[in-house]
Amino acid sequence: MYVTTLSEFIEWAAQFKDGKYLFRGVPNHTSGIEASAGRRLPEAERNNPSRLLKINQRLIEDARSLGHDQKNGQPLSDLELLAELQHFGAATCLIDFSRSALVALWFACQQSTREEANDKVFSVRSDDPVRFKTVTPKLIEENIDSFFKPDENGRYRLYQWQPKLQNNRIIAQHSVFIFGGVQIEAEAECVIMKSSKQEILKSLDKLSDIAEASMYPDFDGFARLHAHDKPYIEPDARGYLQRGIEAHQNNNLDDAIAYYTEVIRLDPADTDIIARAYNYRGLAYGKKGDYDRAIVDFNEAIELKGNYTEAYYNRGTAYHFKGDHDRALVDFTKAIELNPNDPIAYNNRGTVYGKKGDYDRAIVDYNKAIELKPELAPAYNNRGLAWLHLGEWDKAKSDLTTASNMEINIITAFHHLYESVENFERENRVQVPEDIAAMLTNRLTSEEIAIVEN
Repeated sequence: MYVTTLSEFIEWAAQFKDGKYLFRGVPNHTSGIEASAGRRLPEAERNNPSRLLKINQRLIEDARSLGHDQKNGQPLSDLELLAELQHFGAATCLIDFSRSALVALWFACQQSTREEANDKVFSVRSDDPVRFKTVTPKLIEENIDSFFKPDENGRYRLYQWQPKLQNNRIIAQHSVFIFGGVQIEAEAECVIMKSSKQEILKSLDKLSDIAEASMYPDFDGFARLHAHDKPYIEPDARGYLQRGIEAHQNNNLDDAIAYYTEVIRLDPADTDIIARAYNYRGLAYGKKGDYDRAIVDFNEAIELKGNYTEAYYNRGTAYHFKGDHDRALVDFTKAIELNPNDPIAYNNRGTVYGKKGDYDRAIVDYNKAIELKPELAPAYNNRGLAWLHLGEWDKAKSDLTTASNMEINIITAFHHLYESVENFERENRVQVPEDIAAMLTNRLTSEEIAIVEN
């Protein structure tokens, strides 16, 4: 089968659902499934098990004679030594396969020594007990020649091995080694047209995060990315956006702002990317306390993308922190209109209603937030405070108790807003019941004091 797009390849791979399959990609459609060590032999001897064994025995002997047969102070078996040697580029009898068809596709699309060649992906069924034998921890200790012995019928077995001590590269590539004295025949193969491989690589990177950096996530792989024969490619807008997000997540706000600014400077054709850059830069400014600049960026994001729910919500939050409650209400209401199932937006709008003294509306929003997300602890605390303002003491106590049980520090939250119970009582001209006042100050009620005294 010939494919030209990622979707066509996925359709091809979907057929392998009647058992366990392994996949191997090669950047030349004329290549077969063969070990790299075999390619060092003359053409006529490549399928000769004894010659393949001999070249691997000699490699192992030479490595051991030079003291390369230990890792982290532990001796390596023949197989473990071969795996380590192959990791650093030596040709061995081990053939890399992947449990992931998409990973195999990525390897198939890599640069070939013949640029005009199409690529190929092989599939091999691996759950046939007659054809394959799994390498167990006991078998790992065997000498390499044990795996190249014919059975009583003169047939050679194939072995599949997933190393116990897996490095990051093996994990990322879903690697399994296949080796043995018999040539491997594929169940099916798929040819990737040479004109399509760059677009397929882009699709793999964008949709599945399969790229050179993720396939070689170790120090050696990082160095490969920056080798002399790798052209320097300036990140595009999407790349700078991702760098900004990563810096933002690590709280490196100045770096994040610089990356988002670079996205905006590049002015990509994709307005969604620019809108996200403005929105995220606004969040970074907001986290630094610069709400005016944050609002300017949220304005730009909304201008570029009219129904940008997140930007409306974020601008509402910035207005709220600036004390501009009317504008905050407008933005939170718009965010709810665009996404009526967002409990956080209802909770925050309720808080703004509370700041304006409209506790009845605030409670309606807190009710909705809790309906949508019963585990939303701040909504219980906020509703409890609203009930305090309305003098609904039993309801206030119930909600504050729930919030406290959900690990909200209700004392800190209350004192952040009102400084003390006395201030709250004075400002609102109420007398808070003794048991609730005790909850909000960590002091004992008169009944508890009497119990202690007795």
